[in-house]
Amino acid sequence: MTVDERNRLQLAEALKRVLGDSEGITLMELLPPVGWADVATRHDLLALEQRIDLRFDASEERSDRKLDALESRLDAKISALAAGMDLRFAAVEARFAGIDHRFDRFEHQLLGQVDRRLRSQAWMTMSTIVAVGGVIVAAIRL
Repeated sequence: MTVDERNRLQLAEALKRVLGDSEGITLMELLPPVGWADVATRHDLLALEQRIDLRFDASEERSDRKLDALESRLDAKISALAAGMDLRFAAVEARFAGIDHRFDRFEHQLLGQVDRRLRSQAWMTMSTIVAVGGVIVAAIRL
């Protein structure tokens, strides 16, 4: 037999007649609003808790696997980027080495030119002084 609202009202009226209005209403309020088959027991709640725990564990395992895969992909990308940067830095270092070599060569050439010009100028100055000195001496003798 299924309990519907009509059966509940009949039971409430019978309880009021047998126990009195207040007591009958109190007893009816202690009963669940639907059949006992719809009431969850402790066993039902424990089974539900176990199912929820299993789902959380499975979800956590999937999340861990996904995070591990993501971490592996990120590590691979970072390693590839680092290798590319190492190659670029090596190329930049090679360029700087070439520039340093050119500057050294330029500096050596420039210093050589300055040295030659200074020597040439010194000889010209000395020659001019000797020539002027010779003219002065010749002019004095006249």
